[in-house]
Amino acid sequence: MGNHKILYIHSGGDIIGGIERYLMWGLKHHKYYEPYIGIVKRGRFYEYLVKSGYKNVVDLKGGRLREIHKTVRAIFNIVRFIKKEKIEIVISNSLHSWIFAGFGAKICNIKSVLYFRDALNKDSLTDLVTRIGLIITPSLYMANSRFTAESVKNTFRRKIKIEINYPAAQLETFDSIDEKEAREFIGKEFGLDPFYKIYSVIGRIQIGKAQDTAILAFKNMKNKAKASLLIVGDCSYSRDIPYYNYLKKLSKDEKNIIFTGFRNDIPVLMKGSDVVIQPSRFPEGFGIVIIEGMMAKIPVIASSHGGPMEIIDNGIKGILFKPGDWKELSKLMDRLFEDENLRQRIGLEGYRKAKDMFTIQKSFENFEKIIRSL
Repeated sequence: MGNHKILYIHSGGDIIGGIERYLMWGLKHHKYYEPYIGIVKRGRFYEYLVKSGYKNVVDLKGGRLREIHKTVRAIFNIVRFIKKEKIEIVISNSLHSWIFAGFGAKICNIKSVLYFRDALNKDSLTDLVTRIGLIITPSLYMANSRFTAESVKNTFRRKIKIEINYPAAQLETFDSIDEKEAREFIGKEFGLDPFYKIYSVIGRIQIGKAQDTAILAFKNMKNKAKASLLIVGDCSYSRDIPYYNYLKKLSKDEKNIIFTGFRNDIPVLMKGSDVVIQPSRFPEGFGIVIIEGMMAKIPVIASSHGGPMEIIDNGIKGILFKPGDWKELSKLMDRLFEDENLRQRIGLEGYRKAKDMFTIQKSFENFEKIIRSL
């Protein structure tokens, strides 16, 4: 790890999803830079970082953007930290955190990176946070996929250069987990028959993640009597509670549909599953859950739009289905239930692609190469 210092700004809160796991892994894989991470709003993510022994974690003592005094305080703390530690580059992975990172970098006259992880569209410009964020120009734009980059260019309506850096996962984490032990753990943890096929949907519960599509597909499987569906994740925001209640109602008569709540053992749950499903209703910028499933050597079924189209070679290294088409998804789930050779082949091919393209080492090697050009 080098002597050049960079500061990641994360909005914080209680979400620990794919991008947070990517960031946690990445903090340990910088070679040229010494990374720090500033958390705007203290919550589950901050506590997890500290408890897990991560160093260089900074509590910026901020809050929601509409809490003006906390926003000003967080920006002040960023500026003070930049000057104290002689930070060279500030990096933000969302437009919300960019307001903090962008102002901090501008005040200190240092370089900055705005990393887009979510696609933009014309409706994005109606959001006040987005509009404010786009006023501040970074030294470098970066995106997590070609799809995200094109959406940003189309929304800006002007020519801008955007570097692409795919997120990643830590292959060693998945390779170190014994499949049999993971399966036994899931069986005991959730009271499942060890011979059942396990389908897992992993991500926070919100309408855009479309857990309802997976539930409807599972309910209509002809092999569902010997299968289980794990809905892994919780509601990060109160606005998602009505959708969660709808999901519970939709699955109330299905004893083999299990809501696990928040889990911090995602790699183990994946390694012990038979299939991972990513049924997103709206296009995702990338899909870290997909490459995590591939690293677990299990087949992934994903919606055929957005970033997942750049990850999955349909029918070879994963399977794509029409977004929202639970009937098609149900047939694919039955097909993988019945064809063990197909499951193993797609799982192995997906693993090979993830190992070749989406390791944390390759991602951060490319990331450092890009930002060193600033």
